[in-house]
Amino acid sequence: MKRNIVAVLLNMLIILGLSLQVWAIDDMDDAYAEAEAPRDMLAYVQSTFPYRFGSDLGAGDYVQYEITDHHSQREEPELCSLEVITRIADVVTIKEEFEDNILFYKIDLQSNILLEYWGYDEEGREHRPVFLSGNEVETRIQTMVNQDSDPKQARMPANLPKAQFSTLSQRETITIGRSSLDTIVRTLDLPDLEGITPEMRTAVQELTKVLLSEAVPKMLPAKLMAIYLDNPEVFSGNAGFVKQHSYQISAFNKTEGQEE
Repeated sequence: MKRNIVAVLLNMLIILGLSLQVWAIDDMDDAYAEAEAPRDMLAYVQSTFPYRFGSDLGAGDYVQYEITDHHSQREEPELCSLEVITRIADVVTIKEEFEDNILFYKIDLQSNILLEYWGYDEEGREHRPVFLSGNEVETRIQTMVNQDSDPKQARMPANLPKAQFSTLSQRETITIGRSSLDTIVRTLDLPDLEGITPEMRTAVQELTKVLLSEAVPKMLPAKLMAIYLDNPEVFSGNAGFVKQHSYQISAFNKTEGQEE
């Protein structure tokens, strides 16, 4: 039974398509890293941004997340924070900080368009990339997904249905500081395949569970989205992200979305 559960979980991770190559480039020569990696990163930012931010954000909205790497020797979790620093009419500027990096996003909330994107790396160097075309974004993301999944596809049935996230009927309560959050629960539904038992389905749902709340501003960490490239539907709507396997909110503030 344990072997079967492990096999299903591995297959589930393959289905998800964990395209973490955009964050860790291995065995590439310096020329490629300098020329292509920044464009891959920009393609990643442009492709995931439409799912990351709510349409009701206001100046002062803030979230902070603790990120636990279960394979790391670090004693303290990594922190990531996002804050709306200005809102003028429908345009907000959002600041994100993680691992000594600072990113800024200027977004038109009404049209959900990324107007500007810039940032500073851990050495304090400023970066202001020029946006890629839609075709280049799509091509680069597909290439990254294919590079990550091609060696594994030979072990997977060609007609394997895609697993998708769905909202469970039950809700869960989680306490953050003095706040008690009533959360929406979304989890991965395994396709109906022979050999998948109720116990396996429950194990997968528990591992992939994502908690969201309308009381939390919707501002998702950039790195989190790599896990859900194939399943952006998990973050539909304006509910803010609260918790999943490695990420948990540790502080937040939500305003009424007032314009400046």
